[in-house]
Amino acid sequence: SLDRYAYGLPEVSENRAAVAATRLIANPGCYATAAQLALWPLVKSGLLTSDCSPPSLFGVSGYSGAGSTPSPKTDAVYLRDSVLPYALTNHIHEREVSQQMGVDVNFMPHVAPFFRGIQMTANVHVSRAVSKEEVEAIFQDCYHDEPLVRFSSAPPRAVELAGANGAAVGGVTIGGGGGSGSTAI
Repeated sequence: SLDRYAYGLPEVSENRAAVAATRLIANPGCYATAAQLALWPLVKSGLLTSDCSPPSLFGVSGYSGAGSTPSPKTDAVYLRDSVLPYALTNHIHEREVSQQMGVDVNFMPHVAPFFRGIQMTANVHVSRAVSKEEVEAIFQDCYHDEPLVRFSSAPPRAVELAGANGAAVGGVTIGGGGGSGSTAI
């Protein structure tokens, strides 16, 4: 049964202790990892709860992440100068992120003509008014001891991590007049 497996994203929740205590580890998907790294600090701080509107997650993958079966999603020539949406409802990683974060999410995956990497934007309606500085401090506090997660105030670019291990999170923007409107990560 699946409950014998630890969920292998140690930067999130109590997963680190569970991973260390088992030999059976469920590997999270790449989109799911990007989405959870963007959402976890907000969930942990109580800014994102199941009472909030579901976050919208716009993900763009390089074509190496679109599978190994030849198709338009894996054809660099077909993708040239374009972004291709696919599986826009009920994607497996949408369900995975919702389960792990304890909040419903809306996920829209796309594939682009770069080879490797994920670019994820999370538009999150938080539970109360926040400032950009408060949200950045929450993210810095959450990830400051995580060697594979880097936070910056500038939006990360997929090319910056190509060929490297790790993730970059950042680019916090506050909308909705500074109220409990949207926060983009």
